[in-house]
Amino acid sequence: MRHKRYTNYLVLAGLLVLATTPFFAKDAKVRIEVKPKQAYVFVDGSTVGHGSRKVSVSPGKHTIGVYNYGFKPEVRDVSLNEGKNAEQTFTLVEVPGSTSGSWGRLQIEGAAKAAVYLNGKTPEYFVGHGDEFDNSGEWFNCCTQQLVVPAGTHEVTVVGEHAKAIWSGSVTVPANQRVVLNVAKGKQKVKPWPEGAAISSLPRFTAGKASASVAVAPVSGSISATPAQINCGDSSRVAWQTSETVQSVITADAETLKQAEPSGDLSVQPKKTTTYEMVASGPGGVVKSSTNVAVNPEIQSSIEASPAEVRYRRIGDKVIEQGSANVNWKATNASSIKIDPFGTVAADGTQAIKATPTQPGDGPVNEVQTYTLVATNDCGGSSTQTATVRLTGSIEPIPVVSLSSVFFPTGYPDAKHPKVGLVTSQQQALDRAAEGFKKYLEYDPDARLTIAGNADERDSNAKNKPLSERRANLVKEYLVSLGISESKIETIANGDTQQLDAAKVKLLHDENPNKLAKEGTVQDLIWAYNRRVDIVLQPKDVMSVQYYPGNVPEADFLAESKRPGDKQVLTLAAEKSSLPNN
Repeated sequence: MRHKRYTNYLVLAGLLVLATTPFFAKDAKVRIEVKPKQAYVFVDGSTVGHGSRKVSVSPGKHTIGVYNYGFKPEVRDVSLNEGKNAEQTFTLVEVPGSTSGSWGRLQIEGAAKAAVYLNGKTPEYFVGHGDEFDNSGEWFNCCTQQLVVPAGTHEVTVVGEHAKAIWSGSVTVPANQRVVLNVAKGKQKVKPWPEGAAISSLPRFTAGKASASVAVAPVSGSISATPAQINCGDSSRVAWQTSETVQSVITADAETLKQAEPSGDLSVQPKKTTTYEMVASGPGGVVKSSTNVAVNPEIQSSIEASPAEVRYRRIGDKVIEQGSANVNWKATNASSIKIDPFGTVAADGTQAIKATPTQPGDGPVNEVQTYTLVATNDCGGSSTQTATVRLTGSIEPIPVVSLSSVFFPTGYPDAKHPKVGLVTSQQQALDRAAEGFKKYLEYDPDARLTIAGNADERDSNAKNKPLSERRANLVKEYLVSLGISESKIETIANGDTQQLDAAKVKLLHDENPNKLAKEGTVQDLIWAYNRRVDIVLQPKDVMSVQYYPGNVPEADFLAESKRPGDKQVLTLAAEKSSLPNN
């Protein structure tokens, strides 16, 4: 009994070991949905089959590619786990436009679901699968299944599912002829295809219920060198242009120079006459083109600056005017070209320079900057040329905006005389502010002024607010008359809500360098300080100095607590037209 139980344990242990071995490992399974439904699925570059399908692969990272001629391929890296994975959906985007050319038709028989490649053996050369091209029906009828290709010789590769090679070889397709390729027998047969002569252009891909047509666009390309003849050490620009290609290779005297994009250019500096050849291929064929660069000796160089004089102006930390010039140079037969202060440069070029003086401090600018070109080559040649640019202008400090609060006589301007009350000394203070502000606008074009009118506390705010508004408006009008745009000024009527209290007035008065020669009571002084308009420079939020103007001719008049008579105001105020002559 004990022996039997021991045997059972051994069997169970063996089963557990087997269950953990690779023999029992699960595949990763994923469903791939494709659109259009004729699209072909590749996994890790190997053929799988056309249309939506389930795929089983080993767990891990894989590359899934979906291709259909006439559509942009979509390639996706995925990580797949054992068992069922999330569905992968591929919706290809159609390539716009149609194709045209000298046509031939390639009919492929016996390839079933195999992938067909033209002129290459990677998925990028895939044009369709065999059962899309095995019918001899007429163009665009209900059962047409055909492959239309540019007339010429093509390398055809037919690969079955799971990368099984079926057939590979050259097929020559004459214009307006139909070549029938029997893959199973490896035989080719040419038949007339007169429909081709009547076709001017074709869509790259069309498909119906029982039809599929693929028209492969022809490959084209060219390569050129500019200039075709250079001097020792000069550069030439080799440019190429291709269309409908998958791969382009540029070689120099048979040595691979670049695995190129379909189109581009390349700077070259050959030391001898060199042939550059381009070979470009795509499903529509292979194109070759070549160009020569001839190399000759002798150094020539030049350098110039245009314009020769530029302006520079800086206010504070802000550059107001900074002219520029272009330094143009050219050198031939030079392997090393340097321009002081640029450093090493190309053989032919232009560099923009901005006027930047070397002087650190304020003052007029008048200096010459020199650009020296030195060119040498492997042949021992040397050439030195210079160009100069003169800088003129100035470096200025930030303009001072002299802001002093403006003070008004008691009760002015009143409703009957809204333009009276701005006495001469206060106008002069505004003159200084306007002059500085207009200059400051060069430094900061976004600057503006806020005019805040105030009134003393001796009346209701219902009366004081309009009074403060008239004061603010009168100051604004005066500044506008001095050439400041209305859009640069905003007004605020504070009424008696922003009073300077006794403590603040005492502080200001103690600091004030221009005290009244004859001072009234403290209350008179407080009222005088509050009959003012403040000016604030924005956006810096710099407020005008609120010192009472005790040194001006109108100082005592402005400090008077009683409302002055009209004639007295007329004597001291600039604007008289709004008062009667009595």
